[in-house]
Amino acid sequence: MNRNNVQTQTSQKGEISMTEQRLPFNLQFFAKEYKGEEFIFAVKDSQGLLRPFNQTGGSFNRSFDEIELDTKDKTGSDYGKESVEVSLEGVVTEGDPFIDYMDEKLDNKEFIEIYRVNSRKKTAKSGLYMITSWEQSYSNGEHATYTLSAKLNGKLKNEDMVETEAPAEEDQE
Repeated sequence: MNRNNVQTQTSQKGEISMTEQRLPFNLQFFAKEYKGEEFIFAVKDSQGLLRPFNQTGGSFNRSFDEIELDTKDKTGSDYGKESVEVSLEGVVTEGDPFIDYMDEKLDNKEFIEIYRVNSRKKTAKSGLYMITSWEQSYSNGEHATYTLSAKLNGKLKNEDMVETEAPAEEDQE
């Protein structure tokens, strides 16, 4: 049974039943693909979420060590230690508080809270990360760039993001 066409129902007794929905055409043909810019990385500082200016890319990697099982009853694999890593890159931009924030956190050897935001669904996965690499590159004739790599310390949390409007600027007369 195709997972996209399965509907589950829970009865009053708590029993779960599954029925297949018949659709006249496959809705996967109409699914909207994601673009990279719909995923935003941000860090949490004392003021709230801080999004780097000119973020040009990012990645999220979740992997597991493999535990091999070999007993008289069972042979196979199981999940071992989980490793979660993020990296992001961008162009160093005048006035971007993210650059100074990162330098301060590294000077003090502090962990940072990173949010991977899905801007379409208004959700995020967040966690406390150790900075494993912070590189700034300054090539002649090119934009200065930064690259951040970090490794999760603890567990990921699911977050619902709330849109807020920018505070109104006061008129100065």
